[in-house]
Amino acid sequence: MKGVVPNDHALQTEAQEILLTNWCGKYTKPSPRLYPHQWNWDSGFIAIGFSYFDQKKAQQELRSLFDAQWRTGMVPHIVFNPAVAGYFPGHDFWESHLSPDAPSFHQTSGLTMPPVHAIALLAIYRNCHNTAAVRFLKELFPKVKALHRYLYEYRDPLKEGLVYIRHPWESGTDNSPAWDEPYRSIDLTHVEIPPYRRTDTTVINAEHRPTKEDYDRYVYLVHTAKKQRYDEKAIAQGFPFLVQDPLFNGILCKANEDMIEIAEIIHEDAGQFKEWNEETRRAIDGKLWDSQMKLYTYYDLNAKRRTTAGAHSGFVPLYGGVPDSSRAQELIQTLQSERFRGAQAENYLVPSYDVTSPRFNPVRYWRGPVWINVNWMIYNGLRRYGFHELAAAVRQHSLDLLRRYGFYEYFDPRKNPPPSENEVPARPGERREMGGYGTDQFSWSAALCLDLLHQNS
Repeated sequence: MKGVVPNDHALQTEAQEILLTNWCGKYTKPSPRLYPHQWNWDSGFIAIGFSYFDQKKAQQELRSLFDAQWRTGMVPHIVFNPAVAGYFPGHDFWESHLSPDAPSFHQTSGLTMPPVHAIALLAIYRNCHNTAAVRFLKELFPKVKALHRYLYEYRDPLKEGLVYIRHPWESGTDNSPAWDEPYRSIDLTHVEIPPYRRTDTTVINAEHRPTKEDYDRYVYLVHTAKKQRYDEKAIAQGFPFLVQDPLFNGILCKANEDMIEIAEIIHEDAGQFKEWNEETRRAIDGKLWDSQMKLYTYYDLNAKRRTTAGAHSGFVPLYGGVPDSSRAQELIQTLQSERFRGAQAENYLVPSYDVTSPRFNPVRYWRGPVWINVNWMIYNGLRRYGFHELAAAVRQHSLDLLRRYGFYEYFDPRKNPPPSENEVPARPGERREMGGYGTDQFSWSAALCLDLLHQNS
């Protein structure tokens, strides 16, 4: 394990304190003010951060999450803390008990999220290398394998190696412009949306969050799944939202790869993961690549076509080792183009959407801001392909944002953003300059900061 540059010890200390403050005894909440429960891929990133200074908490983070695994193998995107009330969408909204596959001793949502767990599991082992870490690999290996099997059995109806998501929340990129095209087939004009009351906009400026129209669709899709009792086979036959996502599938490739390495460490058979990995890499490269955009994009299974979305998710297949060297070079050209760096290379890397698009919004959640977790994946993908200078820039931009604004959820990609007239003043002790958005003291920003600091390149 590499050390931290001396000048970064203060940032390291702050990141560790945030994780410890957000620790709830069995899991880590993503933030103190907005997300009180356990979130799926958040926990994977958080476990990576804890693995640098508290192995017990790193292991407990994943153990707690997988305790709520469904009988199908699905790991839910939220595991609810029954002692915490007042969050929307809460467990009473999901009614996961409608499914016979839901766990009986946990309250959960009825969706999943990108499968980062094998990645976190291997990181825990690499940062420890003791017998306890090996035991933990053996404990979690069958559970993570069951999750991967679930994805290929229930989410790959064409048996092509590409899994679909059935809700934008499953991508982790909730209101990305990537979903604008699939949404066109969802007409809510004559649909009665069940009543709901959002809590996010009581904490965060509504101009920075998904719109009411977004939430109406979110609620409609969950309501539709509930009517089908979360039956995966029924959902696959004609659900209103079925999309193959390059971020989700790119992460799945990397997770398969890491499960191969874990299997070798604990002397398990890695054959299934090798087969899955090859299928998924080939399918992403063949089906999701857009030669005109020079970017991986999304496939709408209902419309039977790729979308024209230019999102940062399209770079994540680098992390999974999907493209050959020639196609990787095309991706780099896109990343360095005006579409992501700005006309004068004046943006922080990597904005979550093409900055030249009319759909780009620098402060609204996933429609333009920089996110540390996706930056972290792109950084590691660039290093994998030998683009070390650009990787170093992505790493440096990520750390610069954290130093400048604090450990926020997401960040304005503009290096000189105009002042916001509607911004709530920072509390005493917080950084005053605005550019960090969403909730503060955000756990995965802290966790992945720790990993970036230990990379030193």
